[in-house]
This record gives sequence, structure tokens and C-alpha cells, in this order.
Amino acid sequence: MLRVVDESLCVARSSILLLDAGTAVLDVAAGSVYAVSSFLRQEPNMIRSTRSRRLRLLAAVAALGVVTAACDITQWAPGGANRPWYCDPTDILPNDGHAGHSHYVDNKGPLSDIDCLVLNVELTVGEAFGAQFPTAAIAEANGYFRLAPFVSGQGTHHMDTNYGIPADFDPWRPTMMMYDSNTKSGKLTGIVWVVASGPEPPEGFLGTNDHWHNHDKLCFRGATIIGDGLTDAQCAALGGSNLDTSGNWLLHVWLPKYKGWVADDIFNKTHPLVP
Repeated sequence: MLRVVDESLCVARSSILLLDAGTAVLDVAAGSVYAVSSFLRQEPNMIRSTRSRRLRLLAAVAALGVVTAACDITQWAPGGANRPWYCDPTDILPNDGHAGHSHYVDNKGPLSDIDCLVLNVELTVGEAFGAQFPTAAIAEANGYFRLAPFVSGQGTHHMDTNYGIPADFDPWRPTMMMYDSNTKSGKLTGIVWVVASGPEPPEGFLGTNDHWHNHDKLCFRGATIIGDGLTDAQCAALGGSNLDTSGNWLLHVWLPKYKGWVADDIFNKTHPLVP
């Protein structure tokens, strides 16, 4: 059982019960952050990072009783006792260090109290899903294959054969796992969300700090990526074929947190402790 919020700030029944299928149910006595998140993602006209979106979010939370009966939302505001590190990134530059990507123009910044709370719930569930596959061997025994070999600062990219790349963003279900070597003993370095959303990135997590990136084309040999940004001739010389992957948007999430790592942004391109 993972505690999403401190029991001193929420009712005793506030907890996440992780199920063996990687799903989760958030049970709160008088309301549900899970329900808030689901409500927002079903709203077709919800506009990210606007006063309108925030007011409607507050209304949804109040209607579900999360603020009044379950959690002290002020503890998730800047300086709050329950606020996790990733709600206040110190690396605030846009596009997460991905050279050549300029989709995002605004710097990152502190999340609002409610965005921080909901993001914490979603990332906690995502981390718990990834924790089922702590090594590459376990992942591969459960249907994952190495889509891309080890990349310095990141690791491998392992994809679930049965899940593939979804067309819609699911905050509860990461798409790939990353491991710190090409061997079966490779340890989990992070998790990745990938969404085939077309020319624009998906709405993604609450807040404006998840800056997604894409690759215009990738060189494949069989089902394995062997090159990025190669000309067709360069790719063919390696025995591969370039495929248009511009509609697939990726987001690295550096969980689990490594001992001794002082993070500056959970969504960055690379992890400082992956060689």
C-alpha cells in the first residue's frame, strides 16, 4: 500500500491500493483525487494553464469533497509540508534539453497546489507500475522487448509488445521502461510515456512542466531502433529503413528516485546518474 499523502493531513482511509494488473484505485472517505483526475481528462473543453481551467478544477475538487473532507490542499502549495520536489523544478528551460525541439516556448515553473497534488497521485501510480519490472529480465519475461539499445544518460527503451503505443494519454499507464545496460540484469532507470497524438503533443499531465518531444524519423532494423536523424542512405547502409515517427510524442519520467540524486526536473532528457 502506497501512501499518496501524509495521514496527518488526510483521513485515515486515503490510500492507493495497487492491483496486480497495474491499475489503481484511490479510496478517500469523502472524495477521490482519482475521480478528480478522471473528471478533468473527460472534459473536452478543459484548457490547460488558464484561469478557466483552474476554476473548473477547483469546482470539481470541491464537489467531490477532497478539500473539505480529505486533504488540506494548502500542504501542496509552494512551501507546503507535503509538496514533492518535482512540483518546483529548478531546471526551468523549455523542451527538456532536446536539441532541435522548439515546440514549447515558456519556461517551467512551480505548480499550483491542486496540479501538484494530482500529479503526485498520477506519478505515484506510474512509479508503482514500473516497480513491477525492476530489471530488464523481469520486463522481458512479461512481454517487453528492447526497442532501443542503451543510450548514455538514459538507458535502454523497452516496450510492451502487447500494449504498443496508445493514441490517447493515460496518466496511470507508462508505455516504456528504461534500464541502465543492454544486459538482462539492467536495472530500472526511469519510465516513459509515449502517445501517438499526431502533429501536436498530448495534453499530458496537469501543469505545464511536462515538455514532450518527438523524432521526425527513426532508423529501424526489424523491430529495433538503430539510428536517429540518419539520412535514408545512412540508414540503409546499416541494413535498416527510416520510418516516419513524427506523430509519436515521448516524455521521460525519472522514477524511481536514485539515492544521492538531487533532481532538478523529473521530466528532463537525461538522468545525471546514468553513465
